Amino acid sequence: MKKFLLLTLLSCATTAPIWAQAPSPSARPAGAPTGAAPAMATLQGAGKITGTVADSSSSKPVEFATIALVNTTTGKTVDGTVTDEKGRFTLNKIPNGTYKLTISFIGYDTKELTQITISDKDQDHSFNKIELSPSQTRLKEVTVTGEKPLIEDKVDRMVYNAEKDITNTGGTAADVMRKVPSVSLDQDGNLQMRGSGNVRVLINGKPSTMMAGNVADALKQIPADVIKNVEVVTSPSAKYDAEGTAGIINIVTKKNNLQGVTGSTTLTTGTRASNGNANVSVKSGKLGVNVNAGMNMFYGKGEMNLSQMNQAERKDNPNTLLTNEGDNPSTAEIENKYVTKSLIQQLGSNRTNGRFGFGQLGLEYELDDKNSLAAGIRVNTGQFKMRSQQHATAFSANQLAGNASEFGNETLVNEYDLTMKNNNKRLSMDLNLDYTHLFKKPQQEFTFLTLYSTTDQDNEVFQTRYDLEGNTISYTNNNNEGENKELTFQADYAHPMPKNTLLEIGAKNIMRDVTSRSFYNGLASNGDFSYDQDVQAAYLSYGFNINKKTQVKFGGRYELTNVAADFVDAKQPDFKTDYDNFIPNVTVAYDLKPTMKVRASFTQRIQRPQLFFLNPYRQQQGPNLVVFGNPGLDAELTDAYELNYSTFFKTTSLNVSAYMRMTDNAIESVTDVINDTTFLTFKNIAKNKTYGMSFSGSTKPVPAWNINGNVNLYYVDLNAPFASNEGFMYNINLSSGYDFGKGVSAQFSGGFNAPRIALQGQMSAFSYHNLSIRKELFAKKGALSLGMDNPFRKALEFRNLQEGISQTSGLPFSTRTNVTQYNRGFRLTFEYRFGKLQQQGPPKRKKSIKNDDAKQGDGGGVQ
Repeated sequence: MKKFLLLTLLSCATTAPIWAQAPSPSARPAGAPTGAAPAMATLQGAGKITGTVADSSSSKPVEFATIALVNTTTGKTVDGTVTDEKGRFTLNKIPNGTYKLTISFIGYDTKELTQITISDKDQDHSFNKIELSPSQTRLKEVTVTGEKPLIEDKVDRMVYNAEKDITNTGGTAADVMRKVPSVSLDQDGNLQMRGSGNVRVLINGKPSTMMAGNVADALKQIPADVIKNVEVVTSPSAKYDAEGTAGIINIVTKKNNLQGVTGSTTLTTGTRASNGNANVSVKSGKLGVNVNAGMNMFYGKGEMNLSQMNQAERKDNPNTLLTNEGDNPSTAEIENKYVTKSLIQQLGSNRTNGRFGFGQLGLEYELDDKNSLAAGIRVNTGQFKMRSQQHATAFSANQLAGNASEFGNETLVNEYDLTMKNNNKRLSMDLNLDYTHLFKKPQQEFTFLTLYSTTDQDNEVFQTRYDLEGNTISYTNNNNEGENKELTFQADYAHPMPKNTLLEIGAKNIMRDVTSRSFYNGLASNGDFSYDQDVQAAYLSYGFNINKKTQVKFGGRYELTNVAADFVDAKQPDFKTDYDNFIPNVTVAYDLKPTMKVRASFTQRIQRPQLFFLNPYRQQQGPNLVVFGNPGLDAELTDAYELNYSTFFKTTSLNVSAYMRMTDNAIESVTDVINDTTFLTFKNIAKNKTYGMSFSGSTKPVPAWNINGNVNLYYVDLNAPFASNEGFMYNINLSSGYDFGKGVSAQFSGGFNAPRIALQGQMSAFSYHNLSIRKELFAKKGALSLGMDNPFRKALEFRNLQEGISQTSGLPFSTRTNVTQYNRGFRLTFEYRFGKLQQQGPPKRKKSIKNDDAKQGDGGGVQ
């Protein structure tokens, strides 16, 4: 704690102005509603008008306010724009004349500034603070929404407005993620951003320990209907924790900032999933309350065909092992030169189902005009079950055969039937208490944030083997109880500086406690352990404008990490370690034109493993498959470079990025085969290099039709002392919607993911497509939607390959898995919204804790 206080003092003692990006002249700021500014002719003059728009009661900036410049002589609007996130606007190239400036925004009384004269002697006019007064007009039984495009390209992030995509209705967060730019999911629901699974997922800007275990399962717990949008941050600044290799994904749920009572309810029934959720928000005077709760169920079935070959001796020299052939021979070379010693085949089917519930309560109270408190609690609970029936056979090849790898003279060694039951239960809770103090100056504020987050998860695996007559051969029961706790304190201070710059400094302390207990056939094992990880950090940034078109921003973050691990097993030594890192970042932005920007950035990050990767519990996932974590993992270190170009014209926006990531100590899954049993764990490999380009855009050929798409093409080079792999990959997402009028609309979305390169093999390519038709009811207060998942295809086929050299025996192995998932589905959803609202000022920008430093788990079953 002393170190945390010391870091706080150091950060507060260091002062430097931070660049706050000025808006492009006459340009719509990133994220502004399409068509927010009035159309006008191109101006040719030397005049300039700048200003800042703020709320008259709170003095907070009003973003996206519409600015219109009217020539008082002709009465025509000649120019316009909208304010940026700081409430600022700029109008350039204004000819000499007399003008009127009109400022408007929903929920405020329109304000006019008259008799603004531009002349040769007086060409610049600056309005430091234009105050808008909240309107008292009551909005009866309506939901106030802005017209936003499906995908927005903001200055520092991409935003996918999930609530605008009706194909999400009735689905889960996993369905939503498949449509987010630069994001992809594999067949197990494992999340990747630009080819990296090293992604930090936040909920409403806050971390949650429910993501520390299995992100793929956690995404299935969140109904798509409660998601407002998804933010993708690929180049975080020093304000963020030392985030993941690829970046940050922030899931923003629906809520409102309006006075009165509002709410909604959604019910879905379907062939593969059903869910229901409801939310109610109450805002009266200084107190605001938000309640959200729901349940989600899913069910599915599939088939599996696994074939594992183990080679041993060379045909021409039985005493020569594969390790004498050099590094990484191909499968063809192995089969041509080596005798296959064993073959294991598994055929079977499986059924999965899950039931998840969640509840959330948020409270906000304004002590006075300058001080406010916010508190919240979120609880997630549920269970996931898988039932599998398999038939397994094991063969031993005749070493004297001409080509034993074809198993022309194999010997049957073992044959049996197998039933498996996998039960996964979890309970997670997040508690936060936040305090905010506003000073007299706009944008000057102090926040102190606290967060306590915990997840308990219980994983059970039951396996029963039978002979061909149905008699029980053996029975095993493996159980793991894991717990992940985090307590976080964070302080941030923002101070406005001259010339629209802002000073921001802060300090943070994260205290993590991970524990695990294991039982095998009801008996406690020696695999129990506890793992403590404390992170103390401080940050600052500095920025400036080189000229009117060029901005520079750079900053740094210092982090000190203390780790202590305690093991029950005497063979696993306890250890303690600490290390510190200085994490720099720099961004340079240049305005080629008012509607065209180029941005280059560099950031360095550290990524620490969490429970999913650390847990040493050995989970028997199949008759010949054991999965376990590695508590000795080191943190990853990544250098990330990005060059970005963005532009918009009329109803079309385009974004192009080139990026490169170089990661030392990259955490990758590693497979080893010992005595025909496959063991999967995680290790720090030597290097992971990724080079890629992403393209995204949106357009509206006609007002009723929108098209959005993105393409990510990248090359991955993986290197470890015992294996290497490299290759090109890509993923494509496309969505399109059409409004037929009279409350009827339709939407399509689809995507394709190329085969995925892994350190020891390759994952299969896969694709998806969804259709949805929606009819609004009850004067747009309700709606009925029909959703179709992969309606033109009965099932998805996945063919995966793992191959390599056993690090234990030095012998080659090859495992091929064919998985069939029956994922055609239909769902019917009913929605209803209610409420009487009154706008009281702009939506308030909230500070929140963002623990982005820890590497989270994906699929694979390690809990």
